Amino acid sequence: MTEPVLLAPTVLAGIDVGLSASASADLGRLGLAERHVELALGELTRAILVAGGRITYGGRIQEPTYTPVVIDEVRRYASRRPALTVCLALPEHRVLSADHLEQLRRSSGVAIDLQCLDQHGEPIDPLADRGVAPEPVTDPATCQAAYSALRRHLTSRTDGRVLVGGQLAGFQGAMPGVVEEAISAIEAGQPLYVAGGFGGAAAAVARTLGLDDLTWAPADLPRFDPVDTRVTGALDRLAVAARNHGWPAVGNGLDEHENHQLAASHRPGEIASLVALGLARHSAS
Repeated sequence: MTEPVLLAPTVLAGIDVGLSASASADLGRLGLAERHVELALGELTRAILVAGGRITYGGRIQEPTYTPVVIDEVRRYASRRPALTVCLALPEHRVLSADHLEQLRRSSGVAIDLQCLDQHGEPIDPLADRGVAPEPVTDPATCQAAYSALRRHLTSRTDGRVLVGGQLAGFQGAMPGVVEEAISAIEAGQPLYVAGGFGGAAAAVARTLGLDDLTWAPADLPRFDPVDTRVTGALDRLAVAARNHGWPAVGNGLDEHENHQLAASHRPGEIASLVALGLARHSAS
């Protein structure tokens, strides 16, 4: 187990870290619950903020969501400086009324920036062209394009990416979001940190990239439909991106053993310590 890492309070100053986290269907089979994911996300947020970093989170406001976990940590540890940007894809913010959005903006304070994006991933005035009642986006093609555009936007504004959990079924984009964000990070040459111990998409990414063989897990973990070409195609595209962009030569500040630890861990403190250590080393290199 990795010992807690104490970093100087400015070591991640100027570093914007993208967090990718969503529920994993494998949690119960691993003896875990969503609370364990929440604890890991909280520890990660805290470690980054205490070291002076910023966070970008492509979240959602409506339940189910981990967004409040990140926001709570920001309010505890970085309430007096800009520390968090929450980016909402078009289908996510169009289900919110103007009053709801305005209330969220007023309550965010200086630490939190709420960005609403259009179909192409560009920030827009969230109150423009918005009636009193929400107007959900229901066209599947528009939704898929908007989620992919969100992920491109997230990568364009971050310096590294952390993956935790993630769905491999029931997702609304063209592919699982955590896998798409891994591809985007690798293609952009950004350091990638994969916590696969909660199963789901992050575990699939860890195995595809050779970070862990998942021998500690049930044989069919992570569980997904093997004939779903959106999943298999996404993992194939991830493998191609890794080959074409020199993974792991880009490096993330962790050695092979530390990356293996991170890829297999479900311990919040260990995950946060390894990610913080990798980010600090990478930013200093």
